[in-house]
Amino acid sequence: MSEQARRELEQIKLQLNALADRVRELERRMAAESAQASQPSSPAAPKTPTELSSPSAALRPSGESSHISRSAEDENWQRLERLLGGQVALYTGITLILLAAAFFMGWAWARLSPEGRLALGYLSGFALIGLGSGAQRRSESWFVDGLMGAGLATLYLTTWAGWERYRLFPFVGAFSAMAVTTALGVALAWWRNSQTLAIVATLGGFAAPIWLNDDGGKGSPLNFFGYLTALNLGMLGIASAREWRAHQAVCLASTVILLYGWALGNYKAEYRLIMLGFITLYYGIFSVFYLLPDVLHRRAIHEFSLGQFVLASIVYLPAGYALSREAWGDYPGALFASFSVIYILVSRWMYHRQDAPASLSFATLGVICLAATIAVQFQPSVQAFLYSLFAAALIVAALRNKLRIIYGFGVLMAFGASVALWGVISQPIRTALPLLNEHGVAWLGWMAGASVALYELNRHLRTQPNSPMDAIFPRAALAQLGAGGLVIAFAWFSAEQTLYAFELQGKRGAPLAHLLVSLEWTLMGAGLLYGGVRAALRALRLMGLTTLALATCKLFLYDLGFLEMPYRALSFAGLGAALIGVAWLYSRYGQPTAAT
Repeated sequence: MSEQARRELEQIKLQLNALADRVRELERRMAAESAQASQPSSPAAPKTPTELSSPSAALRPSGESSHISRSAEDENWQRLERLLGGQVALYTGITLILLAAAFFMGWAWARLSPEGRLALGYLSGFALIGLGSGAQRRSESWFVDGLMGAGLATLYLTTWAGWERYRLFPFVGAFSAMAVTTALGVALAWWRNSQTLAIVATLGGFAAPIWLNDDGGKGSPLNFFGYLTALNLGMLGIASAREWRAHQAVCLASTVILLYGWALGNYKAEYRLIMLGFITLYYGIFSVFYLLPDVLHRRAIHEFSLGQFVLASIVYLPAGYALSREAWGDYPGALFASFSVIYILVSRWMYHRQDAPASLSFATLGVICLAATIAVQFQPSVQAFLYSLFAAALIVAALRNKLRIIYGFGVLMAFGASVALWGVISQPIRTALPLLNEHGVAWLGWMAGASVALYELNRHLRTQPNSPMDAIFPRAALAQLGAGGLVIAFAWFSAEQTLYAFELQGKRGAPLAHLLVSLEWTLMGAGLLYGGVRAALRALRLMGLTTLALATCKLFLYDLGFLEMPYRALSFAGLGAALIGVAWLYSRYGQPTAAT
């Protein structure tokens, strides 16, 4: 019987006892009322209006509520008493026994031979296990598990002392003893259906290479990796069969700690491919045992198992990349790209299985891997270009499919693309090519992504004024930031690339270059304004007016200082004509249409 079932039975017993007490109290009161009814009745005290108006007051025996409160109070005291007298007493007693054993071993240091000390340790360990086995029919599970767990710990420590302290065991003998103790603990855990014993056995099994100082770094580490493989297969198999989630977590944490410790002390360059193969094998083993049982049972993947899988993925992917980077040659992002495709395909499959948490988890891993692929594979300018398009794709997909998490990733990616863009434009241009140089590629990608995202945000705001997406980041605020950034981006891009094109021709600072910049800003502002008027989009109209205002300020504050005839006249004439066209647009389309 499992621990949960035992606790539920105890709660049922307590409730039945309380119910029996209430029944006896009611019987006693009914008997007392019958006795009073046989006697001459005395004038009854008048009832208050509250008592007369309460339909349950006449049916509820007096003192029942106080009896119920006393029963609940007694139950709480009983629980506290059982906790103090049970588990606290057990663990305190086990601690005292271990301390007594330590004191006795110290006293017997000069009186017993090393063989005698080890025999005493093994005898104590098996005695505790035997006591737990004998007490299981008359004691609760926590008591039995505590005794058996203490016995297993004693066996592990005794084996460690025989190897490390007394040097009585060869390595093979000590390792075999550790393996036998682990197998015994697993068998007891399976027999008792006890996750506690399984965790104790697992910790002892994973601690064996540390206690025994395995020399995996002096020769081939195959023995060490093979031992971890066999241990994980056995432990995860039992944990999955019994659905022990905490046991699975202990296996994952222990494996990561052991691998990290081994890498710090024993890693060599020639072990790179061996370690890559084994950590990939471990990742596959954990993935299978975390995900496959729920898939085979045609149910949603358990949240705890799903979280452990995501954690294992986050641990494995950077390590796998570091070990495989040289093997991929000119394509260091191939590992992340491959896993990105796998995760996205599995996400789609989970979506069709109607397992939304699993689908979002795999989609998140796919997004992370794709972002990592861009970061390690491409130059900074291409990174800014791809991050911008990627952010726009995430925002569009999230808004159309109502995926808040993906929307949040899209917003984060958009800010990340802006940071990447700033990092690119803060460096000088090295490619002697207009538009398609480092700055131009980054600007074009950012403007394309911002335009797509802004269009989708505007459409979504008009069709759904209220949306759960606003809890992640307000759509209106994101649209306003995107619109303002788009105006600045185009103004910066056009001015920079136009001046750079003249600089490549040896005409740096030419008046015609600045005239073209003013003309570009004017045309862009007029085009945005016209599009905003025709499409009835205030955001586009405001962007157009802002661009025209920038062009006007540039004309009076900068161009007027050095432009000469005929460039000055052309610049003023072009901007003036554009502003007249703006006024005409507002006079023609700015008024509301009369009702027909």
